[in-house]
Amino acid sequence: MRYLLCAYSTDPAHAGPLFTEAIAATQRSGDQWTELALTGNASVLALFAGDIPAARTYLHQAQAIRASADEDPLVLINMGWVQRQDNDPDGARASFQQALRASRRTGYRYGIAHASLGLACLATDTGDWHRAATLHGVAQAFLDRTGQPWQEFPARYRQASLDQIHAHLGHEQSERAYASGMALSPGEALDLAAGTDHPA
Repeated sequence: MRYLLCAYSTDPAHAGPLFTEAIAATQRSGDQWTELALTGNASVLALFAGDIPAARTYLHQAQAIRASADEDPLVLINMGWVQRQDNDPDGARASFQQALRASRRTGYRYGIAHASLGLACLATDTGDWHRAATLHGVAQAFLDRTGQPWQEFPARYRQASLDQIHAHLGHEQSERAYASGMALSPGEALDLAAGTDHPA
């Protein structure tokens, strides 16, 4: 599941043909795990470049590689971003929540953080400002436990969402809701992100 981090060390200007060649080579060899990693990397770069159709194609390919690929949190998270860009909030929410459940089962904090970020951005899209701010706090708390930073394309979505929240709630209310998300216990935070609880 570490393929997401590798994508950012690839030169986007030369990545397309190299990924095509590498994926074809893994298909010929039958190395499905490497193929899954490569299609995941390719989907991240396509999302980063704003090429939503290519990202969708790579993600569908990743899901088809093995029967359990639809439970890969990173595939689901990237699909959620694609669906959000396609103005399919219900599909995006379902993908982020499925990624959250899969990550929760294995204790995969990086997946929990990114799924929570996706749900925070969706809450922003619907004007649910307090919930969005609280979920941003949840996402940050789980990411902090990994010791990793936000990567560039999710960081872009995150900042746009936070800017909208601050514009609507003001600094004090935004920070209070964000801090409340950061302060939740892991179980409370996961229940909130899953929609089984709601911020005050």
